[in-house]
Amino acid sequence: MDITLDSLATMLNTHSRVFASELQTKTRLGLELEPMLKQRQAAGEYYVVENAEASEVLQPFQGTFTPKGSLTHSEQKIRIRPIKMDLRFTEVDLEKWWNSWMIDRFDPEKDPINWTFPRFITEKEILPKFNDDLNNVGWNGIYAAPTPGTAGDAVDAVDGFKKVIADLVTAGTINVFASGSITSSNIRDKVEEFLDSIPDHITKKGGKIMMSPKHRRWYFRDYRAEFTSQVGPYPQEGGMKKVEVDDYNVFLESVASMTGSDRWIFLPNGRDNMVWVSRVGAPVYPNMIFKTNSRVLEMYATIYRGYGFEYPQEVWLNNQE
Repeated sequence: MDITLDSLATMLNTHSRVFASELQTKTRLGLELEPMLKQRQAAGEYYVVENAEASEVLQPFQGTFTPKGSLTHSEQKIRIRPIKMDLRFTEVDLEKWWNSWMIDRFDPEKDPINWTFPRFITEKEILPKFNDDLNNVGWNGIYAAPTPGTAGDAVDAVDGFKKVIADLVTAGTINVFASGSITSSNIRDKVEEFLDSIPDHITKKGGKIMMSPKHRRWYFRDYRAEFTSQVGPYPQEGGMKKVEVDDYNVFLESVASMTGSDRWIFLPNGRDNMVWVSRVGAPVYPNMIFKTNSRVLEMYATIYRGYGFEYPQEVWLNNQE
């Protein structure tokens, strides 16, 4: 190996700068939860939505002016927090990287000219784990202030949707249906009862129910066992078949980071509601910066994230966690 930490830091910084747009795209495509939702941006510590609900406004006609109706205003605030990566690599780590790259670069599916050592480090060694962590944080995160001088766990970085939902349930500002215990043999009935509990003018819009992959598989198999046919035979190019609930234009969408959760989230069509928020002027995905320090290579990057609902009164949940 004829490369030094100093020269590698230069190469990595050049790669991060020249291919910044491509790296941002690759990071986005490697995520699961965030691409399902709408992105928002805010300039400060909070993303704030002015939420207004109108009371009944129609009345029988008469010749005099008789005012009726009002608007109730409330604010929905989503806290945005900085999240960082601080990585440190020794010369021993560098040598192991080099040996792995020398094998990987001769993969016949990769162009050796384009599959450079800096690209290998960023795209195969760092970004995949970043994506796994961010997917997990988006659902399971519960913010905990860091101990000064000590690195915290990824799930301590920001409140994910599981925590956000729990707070909304406690506050009574979100719709909750008592589904009871869910099993592999009753899940089809439970999903239908869940949708039946929602006003028809809402479900008529169609939408999706977000749930764990296990629950989606249970539903598919429960339906297939009872009716000996596949659910919603709508093939998707290069992807899984859609699973549609009978008599509803509602599809079941699995979220890997919800594994272990029995929560269902129904989002009707017509409103971008479940959102993630980044900071205006800050990188949406990490811009990695490398430097050397006392025989080690250090990398650092900072992004901002917040998760929440703009209109929680238009979201329906079951009462499981």
